[in-house]
Formats: sequence, C-alpha cells, structure tokens
Amino acid sequence: MEIRDYLQTNIQPGQKIAVLGIGSTLRSDDAAGMYFIELLGNLVKKENVLLIAGSTAPENFTGVIKNFAPDTLFIVDAAYIGLLPGEAKVVSAADISGVSFSTHMLPLPVMLKYLEAEVHCDVIFIGIQPKCTEQGLIMSDEVKKGTERLVEDFYHAFLEADG
Repeated sequence: MEIRDYLQTNIQPGQKIAVLGIGSTLRSDDAAGMYFIELLGNLVKKENVLLIAGSTAPENFTGVIKNFAPDTLFIVDAAYIGLLPGEAKVVSAADISGVSFSTHMLPLPVMLKYLEAEVHCDVIFIGIQPKCTEQGLIMSDEVKKGTERLVEDFYHAFLEADG
C-alpha cells in the first residue's frame, strides 16, 4: 500500500493526531524527521494536530504527547529500511527491531514500547531511507525530495479528513 493511501485510511475526521519528527540536524540525511516537521508545520495549523520536533531525544516529549492524548501518533525518522535514498515506508512494530537507526539516545524499539504503554494510542513509525548520515549540515537531494513528498502525502490526508 502506498503511503498516501495508508495515511488517508488511518487519518480520520475528528481524530487527534500527533506527529513526532526525530533526527539530528548535524548528521546529513538523519535530519529528515526534523525537516519533515518544519515543512509540515508551515502547512498544517489545526487544533487536533500536534507537531513535535523531537531531535535526538524524542523520549523527552512523552509528557507533551500524553497530555495531548492523540488517537494516533506518527513517528517520522531516517532509518535504514532497504529502499532507495528518499523512499519512505511504514515499518510495523514487528519489523522495527530489524531497522537501523543512528542517533537516538534511547533505542527506538524501547521508546515505541514505552510510548504505546504511556500514551495509549496507535503508534505508527514511518522511516525515510537515508543516503548518508555522516556528520554534515546538508541533506542529500534524494532525501530532501523524498521528505517533501511525504509532507505532501500527510497534507493531502489531513485535507481529505477535513472533507
């Protein structure tokens, strides 16, 4: 299933949605989750949508997410998911332990289990395949464009949910 179709199926009218972007802006393509939140924040201004730039310590935002009480929490991060650079996919909880992440303070599988237990909502992880996560301030064109496509997919899903 394409991500746009997946989002349109999983973002329903009236739902409270939290979106947590993760990554380091100092490690090239690892900044994809942060770039995603920045772009989506320019497009989406809704009371039922919470956007969080979680950086490299997203576990610090569990209280904010819990207080918001979302129906669904989406987590967006660069991850080695075996695709071409810039391509994105939903990674199931069962597959998350086999995915490589480079800059988290807390391992993502541990954080996801903690969030599910604390926040009591659906947690959906979307990985964006990086090209390079070495130290650097510039994202690759492929990951930048892929992140922009994902922002468009979310934006259209939010518009469709509004009717």
